[in-house]
Amino acid sequence: MNGSVWRDTGWYFTPSSASELMTAIARVGTHGTNHRFAWRGHADADYEWSSSLYRTLVQENVAVSEEVMREREERILDEARRWGLGVEGGQLVDDFQLLADLQHFGVPTRLVDVTSNPMTALWFATDHASTKTRYGASRSKPGLLIAMSMPWYREIVDKGRPPTVFKTVGSPPQTWGDMEGLSAKRSRALELSTPFVVSSSMPNARLRAQEGYFIASAHPDGATAPLTSLSFDLPPGDAEMVRTLLTGERTQGLPRRMPFVAILVPAGIKAQLREYLRLTYSRTAKALFPDYTGFKDHGRWRDRPSG
Repeated sequence: MNGSVWRDTGWYFTPSSASELMTAIARVGTHGTNHRFAWRGHADADYEWSSSLYRTLVQENVAVSEEVMREREERILDEARRWGLGVEGGQLVDDFQLLADLQHFGVPTRLVDVTSNPMTALWFATDHASTKTRYGASRSKPGLLIAMSMPWYREIVDKGRPPTVFKTVGSPPQTWGDMEGLSAKRSRALELSTPFVVSSSMPNARLRAQEGYFIASAHPDGATAPLTSLSFDLPPGDAEMVRTLLTGERTQGLPRRMPFVAILVPAGIKAQLREYLRLTYSRTAKALFPDYTGFKDHGRWRDRPSG
């Protein structure tokens, strides 16, 4: 399919070379100050923007709604706290910090990982993904680099509108005496009609290395691909306009209502880009996964010794 679900939105760009892809990334990042972007990389261009909790419920053949999402999320949080998780320095952490930690270790949550660094996102987009052909052979698949615009991003109350950025834990750390207090930020966030950001005040080593944070929202009533887990209106796009903005002569910047740009990463240039990221930006598995789980998943400890 090669990203057709993203291509159909119109907010899509297919580079003709690795050089043009890097030019497009630079153009997105430097076009102006009126857009703030979160970056995400998919090794498979057909992969949608969906949370791990949503995908888990779909696999269970559950009709997904916000009510169902919230019930499962609360069950996971309750069970995690009964397990003894969610304690740092002798204090209970809030729901968002616990969800961030659970997400890190593969427990399904509504949080979707993003990064402020496009080169980190590109590393994930250049990871290997393959599919079986009708003849049984394996074929490499293109990846996708997503620059998600965040016009709804607010760290403080602005013009009477509530903040959409939620920092976990306080500074100094604040612990509430009841579970409602630990859930207060999550409750406020899920009342918003827009997506929101969750940023850990005590990020683990992997989150720091990847310059990561999270985007989430209440599950939209009419969820549609490819932005299955985000609640906002998707205006129609124009791929030719996007190409002009990313590769043509500089203009006044990107459209005011641009929701995202999805940049195809052709399978044939993934290896070239990976080497470029390693040499120029030190983007490697060791740098991005500096923990025991990263070593288990990416370390070369399974390799047989030479000779």
